[in-house]
Amino acid sequence: MTELEATQHRPYIGVISDCALQRHVLQNVLVRYGLNIAIICDPSLLEGQRQERVEQVDCWLLELDDEEFESDALDHLIDQGEVPVLFGLGKAPPKNDEGYISWERRLFDKLEEHLGSVEILESEASLLALDTKVANQPQVLASEALESGSSSKQRPVAKEIWVLAASLGGPAAVKEFLDEMPININVGFLYAQHIDAHFSHVLTNVLGRHSNLDLKSMVQGSCLREGEVAVVPVDHEVVFNADGISIKNSPWDGPYGPSIDHLLANLLRHYGARCHVIVFSGMGNDGALLAPRMQRQGCSVWTQTPESCANGSMPQSIIDLECTELTATPKALAQALIARAGSIPIMLNDEPATPTKSALAGQDIYHDDQQNLN
Repeated sequence: MTELEATQHRPYIGVISDCALQRHVLQNVLVRYGLNIAIICDPSLLEGQRQERVEQVDCWLLELDDEEFESDALDHLIDQGEVPVLFGLGKAPPKNDEGYISWERRLFDKLEEHLGSVEILESEASLLALDTKVANQPQVLASEALESGSSSKQRPVAKEIWVLAASLGGPAAVKEFLDEMPININVGFLYAQHIDAHFSHVLTNVLGRHSNLDLKSMVQGSCLREGEVAVVPVDHEVVFNADGISIKNSPWDGPYGPSIDHLLANLLRHYGARCHVIVFSGMGNDGALLAPRMQRQGCSVWTQTPESCANGSMPQSIIDLECTELTATPKALAQALIARAGSIPIMLNDEPATPTKSALAGQDIYHDDQQNLN
């Protein structure tokens, strides 16, 4: 769904629960996804709701502790066949519980079965508007880049990989981050942005045109190099091995591409503690499934401050799990990484990184966790 479509119509949800805490949790998560709430009430109050509000509802969520409760209004709601009624999702775990992410995804999987995609994606117009804002900024000339040793052919293979993960509002935040990066930064980047595949080339062109770093689409068999930002494909899974990048014909798991959780699992399997993630502005909770495991494996998990995001849902889901090492604005995150990278030894060999031996060897860590969503 594009921003324009989102402004034209966002689904209206009706929430019926006899638990005040559950109503509160459902309200918060629905609002974070930009959905409208037409009605939210105890089942005993359903009969008194205004008819015009009832008619607005595109989907009902029903969660009852007292399964013996009966009312004519509730019976009518369940029996009518025009508007879907979802129930049986169970109570939400605490937000700092890793099981919360699975619960939230089950909820939105069910909603999307009936409503279609509920995530708002960047539109082409928003990307081009971002390009217009920075059109007058000074650009690095190719000759200057060569003199600084920034040519991709001269750069060593990156030993430290940082994933820049984002959804709605991500391009502006990631651009602010990349604007701070010096040409000779000695880490490699993967940019995973939820976006319509038709606009991915626009994203690459807009951000790459004004960056000191090389921003490019992934190439089969290539290596991740220092000072390079590889844009993760929307429609094709990517895996990493001793021979470099392998772009598969298979799609990413999940409703949106690229799947940040799926990408992190593939990256963690090869790089171990030498891969890290920064979660920028975005809707939903992609990345939250793998973030705790990355933290336990010694990877760094950073987040943009939700207050500085166009939509703070993605970073907030990481913060709620208490596994973020640093939360800051995009500019401050960049400055922190520059300071950190200064202590990372520069490797001069041009061979792909060898797989890290870790407790993850031979495990399908992503699909192990995905089983919890079913």
